[in-house]
Amino acid sequence: MGDVDDRKSKSTLRMQQSKSLASMGKSMSRMRVRKRSFGFGGVSGIRPMERSSQLGLEFKRPPLVFLPTYQLEPHEKFHLEKVTKFVEKMIDENFTDHKYDGQGSPALALRLAGELMREIKAMGYKRYRVISVVTIGQKRAQSFSNAIAFLWDYERDNYVEAHRETCTAYIQVLLFAIYLD
Repeated sequence: MGDVDDRKSKSTLRMQQSKSLASMGKSMSRMRVRKRSFGFGGVSGIRPMERSSQLGLEFKRPPLVFLPTYQLEPHEKFHLEKVTKFVEKMIDENFTDHKYDGQGSPALALRLAGELMREIKAMGYKRYRVISVVTIGQKRAQSFSNAIAFLWDYERDNYVEAHRETCTAYIQVLLFAIYLD
């Protein structure tokens, strides 16, 4: 009877060990097989390759890089015809039959420059800097020369020039529309 009990206890002990090792043994046996079949486990100095379900660094997709999306062109270009007609109308309204006056003419030039700038900006040319230069001078048999210099973008920047003369005075209006990048 002692032999039978020993056999039963040994067999139950083996079954319990096999059950506990069975769950752990599967993964251990897979690791052993993997190391033997895919790596150089038997060669000294060479480490076995690590395998996993994740892709290696060389197979990963590079991170997305977005290029700058700066607006380089205007949504609405500066319309020369429309602005020129408006400038001509303003000159006709304010300068017809004007007689040069030392105090009234500079005030008229300042007021006209401000009105032109406000009205052109109200037309909705976004991202354009509007520069208005109005010159009123007295006609006295003299010459007039005007020069303005700055950097210019021929594709986006534009200007309007208009002038009138009466018997005692002249007016020159320069209106620049410079596009801001």
